[in-house]
Amino acid sequence: MPKYCRVYTFIYYTDIKTAEPFYRDLLGLSLEYESDWVTRFWVTDDYAIGAVQSGRGFLKAMEDKPVILCIGLNDDEDIFALYEKLKDAGVKMHTSEVELRETEGRIFFCEDPEGYIVEIVQTPT
Repeated sequence: MPKYCRVYTFIYYTDIKTAEPFYRDLLGLSLEYESDWVTRFWVTDDYAIGAVQSGRGFLKAMEDKPVILCIGLNDDEDIFALYEKLKDAGVKMHTSEVELRETEGRIFFCEDPEGYIVEIVQTPT
């Protein structure tokens, strides 16, 4: 069985620069420019979300966004503070508060600038 070392999820933007304030400044992800049309936002050492300028990569940005980006928050982080930070910054929220779910733990959904749904999950250990 092959062993893999990194995973990327590529999402396609009509304007790639609008991704930076959300993923870097609000979510606190490390930014890496792969090129002038691909920006990686590192979630962990092995996983990054890649924002790709529409028309430059394999796909084009589309109005329909049939994907959810799920990001697990460490136990020692304050999910309630992150929710408020995003809400106060004008991010479109898809839950009215941090919800407590039986299987996932604490969770909320918001929307990035291109319309992708981002799920923030904090599963108690």
